[in-house]
Amino acid sequence: MTKFACCVFDAAGHTNPLLALTSELCERGHHVLFVLASPMMVGAIKKSKAKFTEGPAEEGGSYSFETLWTEEDLARFAGPREDIMKGVIPDTEDQTEDQLSFPNFFLFSWAKGVATMDDYKRIAKSVDAFIADPIMMNPSVVALMEGKPLISTVTFPQFACVPSLIGIEDEEEQRAKMERLERAVQESSDKLRKDFYPGFNFFKNFVSSAGMLPTGLNLCTGVKEFDKDLPALLQRMMGEEAKDSMHYVGPMVLSEEDGHISQAPKSDGTVEGAAEDAFPMDRIEQWKAEGRKVIYASFGTVASNMVWNWEEADSGEWYAPHKCLGARQSGKVYCTHLFTQLMEAFGGTRDVAVVLSSGPHFDECGLEVPENFLVRPSVPQVEVLELVDAFVSHGGANSLFESIAAAVPLLILPHFGDQHANGKMVVDLDIGLYHDDPVAEVTAEVLREDVAKLLDPQIASKFKRKMQRLHESIRSAGGARRAVDLIETYVENFKGHAPAKLDEPVEVLQRCGTGEIKDFVIVDSEIH
Repeated sequence: MTKFACCVFDAAGHTNPLLALTSELCERGHHVLFVLASPMMVGAIKKSKAKFTEGPAEEGGSYSFETLWTEEDLARFAGPREDIMKGVIPDTEDQTEDQLSFPNFFLFSWAKGVATMDDYKRIAKSVDAFIADPIMMNPSVVALMEGKPLISTVTFPQFACVPSLIGIEDEEEQRAKMERLERAVQESSDKLRKDFYPGFNFFKNFVSSAGMLPTGLNLCTGVKEFDKDLPALLQRMMGEEAKDSMHYVGPMVLSEEDGHISQAPKSDGTVEGAAEDAFPMDRIEQWKAEGRKVIYASFGTVASNMVWNWEEADSGEWYAPHKCLGARQSGKVYCTHLFTQLMEAFGGTRDVAVVLSSGPHFDECGLEVPENFLVRPSVPQVEVLELVDAFVSHGGANSLFESIAAAVPLLILPHFGDQHANGKMVVDLDIGLYHDDPVAEVTAEVLREDVAKLLDPQIASKFKRKMQRLHESIRSAGGARRAVDLIETYVENFKGHAPAKLDEPVEVLQRCGTGEIKDFVIVDSEIH
């Protein structure tokens, strides 16, 4: 049995693959310690592990929890979502120009990450390996410095998608952005190198939001056909040997019944506007029996909930796109526009019906639901995709994979982040359509024209054939089972990491993985 620390990033799209991966680990007799910064995903994890025993490994448990939040954190989590970061990072009006150039969650993650570094160091002494999304800082740093195997799970379709470098192709511009980030988080970075790992400089060892190691095991939930070359800065940081550490395992997906998250909880773990009744699949089946085409529309758990009120995105300030990872407006503006256009385009039509996963704030939009629309705060997406004819989507990675698996042609209307790259990829792969700026470009007429293309038998047949070929590649990638095969082999054969790069020589440093302070030689600012 291997004991894994699985460090959870609080976002449904990043957590869903980990739920499938950790269930497979538990199935094989390993223990998973879930490391959580908030209660957000506790319920989802427990639901996905219903067949396993919760409890310490020493008592025969398959999984357990390490909770890192404080009473002060809990008070913030219970309040408005926009207040969660207050008191941890400067308010927008008090931020430097460098800080204004980055999303608040980057700044927040650094501040809270360094504040919990001692916890991660303690956890490292009780586990055999770390599993984490490379967006997170702590697991990468501690695995490197404590000599623990690091399994990085890239939950985007591509290794090439690095959130901190989205839209930047030139290596010098990439390097300049990392220098700005280093200045933006200087207080936290200084504390990391002075109080926890003397001389350690994160930015000499990692690219922010891509905390992978060439001596780690790096897993991507996409397939090779989706990927492009790594950003030049990351390629240089990782070195040529990094290619051998990178594996495509395809989507790792659970059914709704087994714990798939279809609506993101709040930070305190509660779910806003959750539908209490069972989802009426029979209504979709009835529409199909009547000869109607059924369109499924969903714009993601982030836009429809987590960033529903996003003042920076609606501010019109120069820093808005930087703060909001490319979002041009708040989730409320984005979703309300698309909900409205969908209802104008298809409301009352006899040949088309629409299933809309709205998130918890639909009532704020002031829209009257047409009789041929089924609107729910959350929808069992994997199951619904088996019944519908087209998918109007924000283009999140999970939605993209699930649509390909069901061979449902796509119309991608992105909001922020990797969704724009995913939309371009859908067009390049010839499996659907895409608009770069949905609020500016998409009207009811545009929707009618685009959906007509997706439903056209000849065009739909072409898209479906290409999706089916992609699905075969995805299926053969192996999913969670192959991921765990790779993990078991990697951990069994792990030989350690290359020396960490340091800012300057220091007198004493922690022996990697032993907890001892002795016998170090510093050569060219590296630990030996």
